Amino acid sequence: MNTGLRISAIAVAVSLGWASPALAGAKEDAAMREELAAMRAQMQALAARVDSLEGQLDTAKARAENAEARASAALAQAEAVKAEAAKPVKPAEPAFAVNWKGAPEITGKDGWSFKPRGRLHLDAGTISSPGALSNPNLGGNLRLRRVRLGAEGTMPGGLGYKVEADFANSNVAIGDALVSYAPANAPIVLRVGNFETLNSMEQITSSNYISFMERAAFNDAFINSRRLGAALAFKGKDDNWRAEVAAFAAHALDSSLDNNGWIGAARLTYMPKALGGQLHLGVNYQYRDFASNISGGTSTGANMPSVNQLARYRARPGSQLTDVRFVDTGNFAAKGDSILGLEAAGIFGPLHIASEAQWLKARGYKAGDLSTGTDAFSGGNAAVVPVANPGFFGAYGEVGYFLTGDTRGYKRGDGTWTRTKVLKPISKGGAGAIQIIGRYEYLDLSDDDLVNGPTNNFATGATSLAALNARLGRGGSQSSYLVGVNWYLNDYLRLMLNYGRVEVEGGPQAAIVDPASTLPVNQRGYGTNVLQSRLQIDF
Repeated sequence: MNTGLRISAIAVAVSLGWASPALAGAKEDAAMREELAAMRAQMQALAARVDSLEGQLDTAKARAENAEARASAALAQAEAVKAEAAKPVKPAEPAFAVNWKGAPEITGKDGWSFKPRGRLHLDAGTISSPGALSNPNLGGNLRLRRVRLGAEGTMPGGLGYKVEADFANSNVAIGDALVSYAPANAPIVLRVGNFETLNSMEQITSSNYISFMERAAFNDAFINSRRLGAALAFKGKDDNWRAEVAAFAAHALDSSLDNNGWIGAARLTYMPKALGGQLHLGVNYQYRDFASNISGGTSTGANMPSVNQLARYRARPGSQLTDVRFVDTGNFAAKGDSILGLEAAGIFGPLHIASEAQWLKARGYKAGDLSTGTDAFSGGNAAVVPVANPGFFGAYGEVGYFLTGDTRGYKRGDGTWTRTKVLKPISKGGAGAIQIIGRYEYLDLSDDDLVNGPTNNFATGATSLAALNARLGRGGSQSSYLVGVNWYLNDYLRLMLNYGRVEVEGGPQAAIVDPASTLPVNQRGYGTNVLQSRLQIDF
């Protein structure tokens, strides 16, 4: 109600209530008006007080409503916190991840990774003694072919590393030891260190992934191996081609200080997916300049392609269980050699085919050449010299098939064989992967220019001819017919069984094997049988 109306109503009521007494006495009229005025003032004050109390009540009510709203908000917030707290807590993301790849591989967020690596190859087998040849290094043997330990990984900025040492037969040798650089914004790979000299598809492939226990005989004969150097590769889109050039010292990672030999190498590979499978075509080349003579001494480098200016090409019968070589050119004076190789392979599901060939041409000294002082040859400064630059050849072809439907591993971009992924390992109740494989190898180390070459005295230039049979025994040819079974129990464990029939014509052992033959030494043929097995574990 309006305050003014309330006051007027009260005033009227009071006036009516008191009108009669006031009329009774005129004298009292003035006093009554004063009293009414006082009462009216009191009533106005009372009304003002009521208005004040109503304002305070409204304020208190507003405060109460505000407090209630805050309480409701606080309760809602508490419920939200409670609900959030009830959710499962996501663990903090670790600084690195660990994956199992035969061994733990540790990978960090910033590009670092580290993985230990190693292998053990335990070989056992026997090599028959042909004809009348008696040699204690033929027959049965057991050997730790490889025992390697090392590590590999990556570093920020596209860098990588790999190092491996071999402890087989109580010796220590360095395998791969390199640093690589592969920038993310360029299709190149730079490698610096100790690694294979771009020398053949099979030779570059890890020994864990080759088909047979030993590589093709020409790799052994031509001394294809690791050396210290640098290589720059250019890679095509989708890794369908790779071109690489390299330069190496003519020795491996060792303490050699007296070896100035060098090797220039190149390899080009084309790796298309075609004909329903994976194809591989390649060509490789090496130009090798041998280490200089050192006053009749010999350099101490490892994996040298020669003994200073003395070349020698020879091969075992497809097994490292013996050091007997049935084909061997013997030493002859040469300044270097060149090797040209061709590569071809195809993978079509469980079937694979592969073939390689290499031609070597040596740059020999000539009759009458002089070489004295610091250039003097070891062994009395005399050596065989070819009539002209001799050439040698080696090749192989193979076919393999997985009875269990698996596929041989191949690494596009590198142009090499790699790990076979077993579809049904024995750890999961399967039979593993079973592969049967056959191969033919041929190696020809015979050359008339070497057979007819005289022995040259490098101090005087005088020459002489060795006995005919000795000269006819230089070189020889070797054909190998190989079959094998590989059983992959899982990705990292393999059992291998190889049999080879090796047919030899000529060579330094021919006169001993068949001394009664009337044929010239370089036409005498004989054979040997090689049966060997391997237990292989790698990680």
